[in-house]
Amino acid sequence: MMSKSGKQQPNVTSKPFKILKEYQYAHTAVSELIQALDVPDPQLVYVYGPSGCGKTALISHLLLEFSEIHPEATFQLTTASEFAAKYAAASANVRIPEFQKNLRSLNLLVLEDIQSLENRTQTQRELLSVLDEILKQGGRVILSSTKPPGGLAHFHKKLVNRFHGGVCALINPLKYQSRLELLTFWAHCEQIPLETKELSLIAHKKELSPRELYALLIQLRTVSRIKQQPLNASFVKQYLEGNIEPVKTSISKITKAVCREFKISLQEIRSANRSQQFVLPRQCAMFLSRELTDKSLAEIAIYFNRKNHSTVIHAYRQIQHDLKKSPGLRQQISRIQQQLGVYLF
Repeated sequence: MMSKSGKQQPNVTSKPFKILKEYQYAHTAVSELIQALDVPDPQLVYVYGPSGCGKTALISHLLLEFSEIHPEATFQLTTASEFAAKYAAASANVRIPEFQKNLRSLNLLVLEDIQSLENRTQTQRELLSVLDEILKQGGRVILSSTKPPGGLAHFHKKLVNRFHGGVCALINPLKYQSRLELLTFWAHCEQIPLETKELSLIAHKKELSPRELYALLIQLRTVSRIKQQPLNASFVKQYLEGNIEPVKTSISKITKAVCREFKISLQEIRSANRSQQFVLPRQCAMFLSRELTDKSLAEIAIYFNRKNHSTVIHAYRQIQHDLKKSPGLRQQISRIQQQLGVYLF
């Protein structure tokens, strides 16, 4: 997504953000890069940590400051997978010079999930060229990854050197106290009437990332409203133990939520168009319909105007496979589930 600050806002997450102990070093590094009025030193920050630890939320939160401090600056926030797809499209359409020009003139490039470029030699070379040009003209770069630079086994050595040349900031998984602090902050912001005792029960779920904690908090509120039960310690404990049935949804609601996330129409997602911009959302909608409703494969296929339910099986398996490799896709699925008030653990 390209944006000229002051005219558009970056694609920030809807969740309120809080600086926790685990975020402090990364927050300082990104903040100093963004706030510098002259060319910062270094010009690159590499933020890494496990999926869902808060990298995107932290970066998006600070991008708002960048647009205020540098109102005439141009920037782009995108994922490495999107970068690779656009580069492939430019190559196929013989439009690489245009692709390069758009990127190399940026004042700030934010590239997320850099680890997804492993084994993509040509794309890595293009990225190296783009980074060098942006840095040469005094621009700034923010990268995020689930791996440290040294853990990118199949990356061009020069590219890894560029990453090491910047500030490398690790975000560790949140400890219990930070999880409780974050849940308390969110409960206050969202006006969810949960006391410390109830929030502590949620915070003790060590395996949950910040993104999943937020989703669970919103889901608890939704389920309590629908079932007209008070949000107390007993309710929270029963829900966490799986003794309260989660919110049900429908194929129609799921598909509309997917359309909002991917910014396409209901007509497009249910069409026969095989363009990738429609195939991925369609597969996501089929996957979630299978996971979150009791509808049969045939019923899901009929909704999407497919003659054979094998299309749904293929979509389900494809998204299952892609979710293991793509943090970006996991974020999109998570946001869709939050819209619906449902979440899978």
